[in-house]
Amino acid sequence: MRLKFTSSKPRHPYDEDPATVRSAGNSRMKSVNAKLASNISAKTIISSIRRRDVVHRLDIGNSHLGDEGCVQLFNYLSSKAGQECRDNVTELYLTKNDIGAKGLLAVAKFLHGNEVIRELCLSGNPLTTDRDIITKFAAALNTSRLCTLQLIHSGTLSDSFICAFLPMLTTPYLRHLDLSAIGMTRAAVPAIVDYVSSPRCRLERLQCNANSLTLPGARSIIDAIDTSNYSLWKANLDDLHSDESDGNGDRRMLAWQDGWRILNGASRRNLQAKLQTRDDALAFLRYSRALFLRSGSGRRASAKPRLAGISPFFDLPTELQQEIFGFVAPGLSHRQRMSIVAFAVDKHTLPRLRKGLVAVQRRTRFARLCTRVTGSSFVEGPPFEGSWRPCSWWECECTGEARRECRALRRWRREMRDLWLTQVGCDVWDPGFMADGYRRTESM
Repeated sequence: MRLKFTSSKPRHPYDEDPATVRSAGNSRMKSVNAKLASNISAKTIISSIRRRDVVHRLDIGNSHLGDEGCVQLFNYLSSKAGQECRDNVTELYLTKNDIGAKGLLAVAKFLHGNEVIRELCLSGNPLTTDRDIITKFAAALNTSRLCTLQLIHSGTLSDSFICAFLPMLTTPYLRHLDLSAIGMTRAAVPAIVDYVSSPRCRLERLQCNANSLTLPGARSIIDAIDTSNYSLWKANLDDLHSDESDGNGDRRMLAWQDGWRILNGASRRNLQAKLQTRDDALAFLRYSRALFLRSGSGRRASAKPRLAGISPFFDLPTELQQEIFGFVAPGLSHRQRMSIVAFAVDKHTLPRLRKGLVAVQRRTRFARLCTRVTGSSFVEGPPFEGSWRPCSWWECECTGEARRECRALRRWRREMRDLWLTQVGCDVWDPGFMADGYRRTESM
């Protein structure tokens, strides 16, 4: 009879993923010199990356990287040897690594122009309050397509970081920002209010729990979301520290319940408007393709095509055409509809048809690349861009009916759809829609 002994330590779900480089915290490193521990950790992580065929997730929290190790790691990722890893990493977790100003600059260099990274966690790091470095970090983030940024339990950041960071944040791709327990006070409220009220904010989720914003500060943020924000459909401002000016317990409870009611109403409004905008944009793209983009007839098109010969629709007055567009996509503003039309009439935005032989090769046993044939030579195409899934799901390997139910493929399609909606400005309801409707009503 054989006895099987199991470890009492639960296994992390990422342990089974061969595309994840994960470093377990080593208690012995605490007794080693910080600079030496940083160097050892960086070399260990780089060695693990080199042993992988492909890496999509770096879960290297609590690995004693420090500034020196962080710089060493990202220098490797920026080199020719680490270029493949940089082009594939979609999730980066650097929790509790004692990262300061130098490390944040290294992260900013990694983010600059990065269109693959989707999630970045810098929680539990001191980072910096230097305005120049924060500005460089925000500028690099604006050039990336980062969707999620977590800065939880970084108590040294406080108001100075927020007041320098949020005014510089302009990326339209950021969807989730977590600023819980970072020592914010009521002094940071104006910067938060200004950000959520501006068109620069495309966030869907904002977490500001366990800070000292006080009840009036939280109410100011809620009022800004209610009156000027149309993207946030989940905002948490719970566990706020009370202030003497908040009143007694009963008054605070009633005031918070009233604020919670307003916030819930604004969240439901934004979510419904976002879904309608998305559905109308996708439907309007199909109509625009059929109406504006002519299919090739085998003859060379003239330099100035006569649209009136294509469809009687173009014989109608422009005002009537706009009215018809309004009925087809009632949830879109004129600006959004014209942006979709500009995308639809560009033939270069059509999906490419693979002519001749199309070979599908397995790059590794977990990742697949599509290769297309041009002439007599094979040209290797880029892999599907995805995130938030293990490597074995990186590309759909399902066939037949199973392909319709593939979770990986559905998630990849959702990401591509959100990317397109952002590019045409239809990822959020346009407040200019009401102005357009008001002007149109006045003119009638």
